[in-house]
Amino acid sequence: MEKKISVLAIDDDAVQLRMFRNLLHPKYDVWTVNSASNAINFLNANQVDVILLDIAMPNITGFEFLYDIRKIPSYYKVPIIIISGKTGNEFLVEARNSSAFDVLNKPVEPDILISAIERAFSESK
Repeated sequence: MEKKISVLAIDDDAVQLRMFRNLLHPKYDVWTVNSASNAINFLNANQVDVILLDIAMPNITGFEFLYDIRKIPSYYKVPIIIISGKTGNEFLVEARNSSAFDVLNKPVEPDILISAIERAFSESK
């Protein structure tokens, strides 16, 4: 039996996290956390294949999390897909210049999200 792709979704919106869980499970192993600090705690104890990351979160923003997680050797190359409701050139420039694999806009279409996860996983191997 082939191992499922493991996905961690990080978002402070409970509805968004539920949508990720419902959409992606059972095809993927899915974990959800509601803050960047909870994500760091989770990742200190677990390894995942792909991370879905909201940018606009309290305390530690998605960009701060992204820069911090890249300092951990085991997460240096794990693909991170930014999923955000933010738009505008400044945001897009920062997102494209970050180490994120891809940037998707909320609300994200299910087929686009699944395609991005599959592509991120296959290109990270």
